[in-house]
Amino acid sequence: MHDFAVIGLGAIGGATAAELVRRGHSVVGFDRFTPPHTIGSAHSETRMIREAWYRGSPYMPLVRDARRRWADLERTSGRALLRPAGALMMGPEDGRVFAGSRLRDAARPDACDILLSAGEVVERFPWLRPDPGTVTIYEPGAAILSLEACLEATLEAAGGAEGAEGAELRFDEPAIEWSASASGVRVRTERGEYPARRLAIAAGAWTPHLLPELSLPLEVERTVQYWFEPAGAHSGVLGEGPAWVWELEREGTWYGFPPSERGLKAGMHFQAGRRTDVERVDREVGASETEDLRKLFARYAPGVAGALRHASVCLYTNTPDEDFILDRHPEHPRVAIFAGGSGHAFKFAPTLGSLMADLLTDEPRRHAPPIFSIDRFG
Repeated sequence: MHDFAVIGLGAIGGATAAELVRRGHSVVGFDRFTPPHTIGSAHSETRMIREAWYRGSPYMPLVRDARRRWADLERTSGRALLRPAGALMMGPEDGRVFAGSRLRDAARPDACDILLSAGEVVERFPWLRPDPGTVTIYEPGAAILSLEACLEATLEAAGGAEGAEGAELRFDEPAIEWSASASGVRVRTERGEYPARRLAIAAGAWTPHLLPELSLPLEVERTVQYWFEPAGAHSGVLGEGPAWVWELEREGTWYGFPPSERGLKAGMHFQAGRRTDVERVDREVGASETEDLRKLFARYAPGVAGALRHASVCLYTNTPDEDFILDRHPEHPRVAIFAGGSGHAFKFAPTLGSLMADLLTDEPRRHAPPIFSIDRFG
């Protein structure tokens, strides 16, 4: 019998398995595919790790801890995981991006972030054309995570260092069901049944299928990432950064990354009305979808995006408040759950994996913030 079983070996489940192995426990993990893959949420090359959005919130210590852990993993794995690039947080002052005082506090003199007017943005980053009322916080210390490399390094850590016992990672073996009793847990797949003392569930968009008894208010959303040929007079300096997250008054929240070998990546953070079922996702990207994004480039970054190189469908699993669920199962204390990444969980993965391990091992380490409680949904 293993000490722990983990269902889902994406970013959070993989980090949970790696942390449990690091603490000396025996682990068996299951994934319906072989990560990294393009079927769920943890793919599409890059993610931002930044602090400005989280200042004054319970996420702030978590993002700092995660950045330290990513740097440690980069060092021990020998892989390039973090690339400094800076990031822009942009939008109307009374908009969602700048709601409350969190981001206004980021522009204090003792903070590293820089508050910019629309005109100052154009001076510093002349390929951008913000509207006159746009407020921007520039975070020079923000970085870009190489997503697939991060996931590969995490799973390698879960597999154990050379000469050390690692987790038994069972890829292409989806968990069909699980059960829990006073003596332990049991996971059933098409290949057999696996007993363990405790269980972590971090199955992303497949979570509702594994926890139907909880009726969690999770909504799976179809989003699309695009990679364009960098174009125009500024294409040479685009690669230096920054990335951006830009709230627009009508269109939604638009984001973009400096060009990589694949191209200039951009997309919409949330796409209203794109609710889907994980078993029936439309993986084809229509020409009209691409044209909608081109209109944003034409208006706010003219001449920057050339020919479309690639497009990929990604899944968000959203909670109503966009905060994560990280808690024990309310009826089975031997089971810990992570769900509802809501489009911003990946950057926190090693820290969330550590918090999941804390729950599973009852070790007196840190507690997950109360905002992650499963009880908040009644």
